Amino acid sequence: MSRNRTRPGDDALSDSERARRELEKRLRAALIEGEEPIPDEEQEDDAPLPLTDRVEDAPEVLAEIAPVAVEEAPAATPVEAPAEPAPAPLAPAEPAMQGPAERTPQPNLWNRLPRIPVDPARMERNLVITANRHDPAHAAFDVLRTRMIQAMRDKGWHRVGITSPTAGCGKSFTAINLAVSLSRLNDFRTVLLDFDLHRPGLSRILGLKDMPATADFLRGEIGAEDYLSTFAPNMLNIGDRLALGVNGRVEPFASELFANPRSAEVIARMQTDLQADLVLFDLPPALAMDDVLALRPHLDCVLIVVGGGETRARDMREVQSRLGEDMPILGVVMNKAEVDRSAGYSYGY
Repeated sequence: MSRNRTRPGDDALSDSERARRELEKRLRAALIEGEEPIPDEEQEDDAPLPLTDRVEDAPEVLAEIAPVAVEEAPAATPVEAPAEPAPAPLAPAEPAMQGPAERTPQPNLWNRLPRIPVDPARMERNLVITANRHDPAHAAFDVLRTRMIQAMRDKGWHRVGITSPTAGCGKSFTAINLAVSLSRLNDFRTVLLDFDLHRPGLSRILGLKDMPATADFLRGEIGAEDYLSTFAPNMLNIGDRLALGVNGRVEPFASELFANPRSAEVIARMQTDLQADLVLFDLPPALAMDDVLALRPHLDCVLIVVGGGETRARDMREVQSRLGEDMPILGVVMNKAEVDRSAGYSYGY
């Protein structure tokens, strides 16, 4: 869609509507390589990004997730839909950093991973909306899943870092919901790793205690079969080819650990042994500390989660600047987006 193309009713826009659209243009400018940021005229640089009106000519916004209220979960309804067919396998590619050469994969490792129980009520309370599928917004993650796999396959990528400019944007919410959606694909192997070592999120979301530490795994003190877990058989159709690295302990020296060459070897070995098609890294906020910078060599690309009405345009530009031009941004997920639910469909993407 041409940037110069006007939409019906543009002449009748209110001042607030014009201001909001101006902020959306600035978001695109912060994300598109080579485009200069739109100069500030009437808008303040620290104003929050808008909540509504998807930008049709900005493919970087892969999905918009409508806000979900935290309510007491109703009795879980079994989901008996068959597993969805997997897309064409991702083309073989070298890991972002190479591990030991000529290592033989260990597909039986999947059968040795511990299984964690699925608690449908807890998942619903903690907004794992792709589990029960009670909230129509779960469809946004299926769309995100498909678009992500297509982009990864085209580029030959396998590792995605999921981050946000600041805390509270919903990066862990996005990571776990995307992972559960991916688990329903046949013959597709996904790994989700909690690499926010200062504020582990997956253990809280899933209600797990006494889990192994990601730091111990990266240091080689425990193996993948002791660190990773899979979901036990369940009535929600969450697949058993999703491996979870749930962090059970805060690590104060995370960036130093990520920069250690041993970490690169451990990650590469795990990816090879599991024959993982996709590895998702739940990262800290990009502007909070230098952890994401230390992890850059381990990643093929980054998915950025922004909070509608919270994330500022200047924060997005700062994230892009810190990541550098050589780190591809796979796309942007607009969380907490407002959608028009009066049109019959309430999918928030």
